[in-house]
Amino acid sequence: MSAVIGAAYDLLLCAGLLWVALQAMRIREAFGAVVVFMVFGLLMAVVWARLGSPDLALAEAIIGAGVTGALLLNACQAVQTDPGARRASARVEPSPGLPHGLIVAVCIAAGASLAALMALALEVPGPTADAARAGADAHPLGNPVTVVLLDFRAYDTLMEMVVLLAAFLGARVLIDQSELAPLHPPVPADPPMVAPLLAMATPVLVLTSLYLFWAGSHAPGGAFQAGALLGGLGVLYRLTGRLEPYDHTPIWLRTVLVVGLIVFSGVVLAAALWSPWPMRYPETGLYPLVLAIEFALLLSIAATLTALFSGTAGFRPHTGARS
Repeated sequence: MSAVIGAAYDLLLCAGLLWVALQAMRIREAFGAVVVFMVFGLLMAVVWARLGSPDLALAEAIIGAGVTGALLLNACQAVQTDPGARRASARVEPSPGLPHGLIVAVCIAAGASLAALMALALEVPGPTADAARAGADAHPLGNPVTVVLLDFRAYDTLMEMVVLLAAFLGARVLIDQSELAPLHPPVPADPPMVAPLLAMATPVLVLTSLYLFWAGSHAPGGAFQAGALLGGLGVLYRLTGRLEPYDHTPIWLRTVLVVGLIVFSGVVLAAALWSPWPMRYPETGLYPLVLAIEFALLLSIAATLTALFSGTAGFRPHTGARS
């Protein structure tokens, strides 16, 4: 009976996911499309959880639906508060584009082909897959996802940090060259219940972020999930005025933005001291070294996401009195 209920639930979940994805393509109003996208991210997190991938479920819920949704809402607000952008968008005639039926058919065909290829790959195990599985089982780190991200394909993870930093630098250039209205004007006073809610949420989010960072080496979690959660706290502080905009990037913020990339790159360069291969960890001290990399990545991810949401060159703690 439980198997039947589980199968029915999975079918409803798949149908809901497809329906929400279709609605995200059909809605023409930007705010509505972003809200539907965030709902899609939450449903996708449930799908990953049902597939037994808690790491991906956490990443999808925190990063895909949460922080990315906040950044998209920021973009909507930027368009709405910029009269020049509204006039330009009003003058542009929408192109006819491809029929929705054709787009849906192509997506279904591509999805079915990808599913068939994945099923075929599972049926034909190769020496590479066996070697990767054996290496992950024998690795000192207990979480296979962390093993892959920080060891098997560490260069990919390093380049992800480069892309994240490049995103902030690109936004920084656009901020300096544009005259957009402030995305988050100063908050003169807290609305009712904001201060007690933040007082309750701050220790919870900080402790949860630290737990995800610590657990990432042996259980679901890691720097990206922890950093995105801490970045969400930064978003709350920015919205409530506890972090105020700054006309340039302070030294402390610059340091936090690049510390993850510096520590990770330093390990890559230092690998030449004990191995002929770059990005090869030493035989001893692997666990504390990985923890140091993960903690540095956590700080950089949180700072970068908060800075991107702020839509300013930098931010700093609020210095004025609040009522």
